[in-house]
Amino acid sequence: MKKNIKNHIIIIGAGPSGLSAAKEFIDNEISVSIIEKNNTVGGLARTIKYKNCSYDIGPHRFYTLNNEVNSFYNTFLDNDGLNVKRLTRIFYNNKYFLYPLSPINTLFLIGFIDAVKILFSYFNSLITYKIFKKKINNFEDWIIANFGKKLFITFFKSYTEKVWGIDCKNINKSWAAQRIKNLSFFSVIFNPIIKKFTKNKIKSLVDQFRYPKFGAGFFYEKLSNYLQTKGCSISLNSKLTKIHHLNNEIYKIDIENQNKRSEQTANNYFFSNPFTEIINLMDPPPPKKIIEASNRLRYRNHICVNLEIKGKLFPDNWIYVHDPKVKMARVSNYKNFSKYMSTSNNINPITVEYFAFKNEEIWKMKDHELVAFAINELLIANIINNTHLVSNSFIVRSANAYPVIEKGYEKYVNIIKEYFSNFSNLHPIGRSGMFKYNNQDHAIATGIYEARNVINKDNQVDIWSINSEGIYVESNVNLE
Repeated sequence: MKKNIKNHIIIIGAGPSGLSAAKEFIDNEISVSIIEKNNTVGGLARTIKYKNCSYDIGPHRFYTLNNEVNSFYNTFLDNDGLNVKRLTRIFYNNKYFLYPLSPINTLFLIGFIDAVKILFSYFNSLITYKIFKKKINNFEDWIIANFGKKLFITFFKSYTEKVWGIDCKNINKSWAAQRIKNLSFFSVIFNPIIKKFTKNKIKSLVDQFRYPKFGAGFFYEKLSNYLQTKGCSISLNSKLTKIHHLNNEIYKIDIENQNKRSEQTANNYFFSNPFTEIINLMDPPPPKKIIEASNRLRYRNHICVNLEIKGKLFPDNWIYVHDPKVKMARVSNYKNFSKYMSTSNNINPITVEYFAFKNEEIWKMKDHELVAFAINELLIANIINNTHLVSNSFIVRSANAYPVIEKGYEKYVNIIKEYFSNFSNLHPIGRSGMFKYNNQDHAIATGIYEARNVINKDNQVDIWSINSEGIYVESNVNLE
């Protein structure tokens, strides 16, 4: 392989994409420095140990159809990986529905009359969208066209709007096609039957996944230890404050660590921090058109209310909370991922998740208010009762965690993407850095393949095509 080796690489962010890119460089004997704002590696896939338990930043499962990424992940995990049987349910109208939906379970819980309404609603959508060719303009239209309006209202609308904070009519239809690829009314309802007769698995419905026995972040801790033994520098608690550029080339960046500022230089810069933040930190500022495009893009903030709860609780890995009576979106029990996440069978590490924009009241709440709010919602939903003891708690707030896939967002992403492409040494990667709602495996892939693009100019992979248009298998690129 012909190598075009650069002298030094700086990577912003020690999450899945940043660490994976670093490994590719280190294995090719290229110097790498990683700048990470948090006090540990893993990004949104990090694991936090607190008192008697360990907590992820919301539930993380690893499953991929990319053989190379799968091999990379499992090789590093080695004997520290678990095969976890998935159990997830939907909480709606004070009932728990199996997810993937089971015909018998759903019929029993929703009732015969509502089940008939769902079926007729679906056939009505077939007539509207398939026969009369009604145009699909947004997420809501896409779901109704594929599942019917009744099922949309029951199992999609409330949860989706909790997560994104906007009406489903304002969410881009491409997000549904991407995140719910290969799903249809019959594939969801009859998935338990279908999977008995086929080896093909719908990624959203897999019933088993890989998980590090000490938490999702343990994989990245192992990876970072490997990198550091190979000479990679990882600076924690360090914040990117300025990106200096001239003639379409970055020539230095400013970093702040414990109120001390420093300048760092490299030949290439990889950014896994938020897409819009890259624009905001550029000196001199980009043209007005680029700034305006950046201002049209939004990220959703994420809140984890982490609770140590004693007593027997639900058996699920996580629960999707679709019920509109409460604001929480998901509830996870990490003991049901791995027994090593708790020091006792009677102690449950629970995370209650909320999503918010910065101007929303829940984001402005103080930590103790959030804890009380989450406990009350768990009681309202009867997920816990007064016999359960909450002994420890803490809050993790993640700003700019989820790129909001609003209608028309592609136009603004493409404007910025084109601007970035003029730079000789600027490389956005990962979910935040590319403003793409990627899974963990896709983030890893973007880091690996973009690093190879720098190492070998003759073997280019378009990382923007990874997980676009609902594609989970990047079969059109050279993965070797």
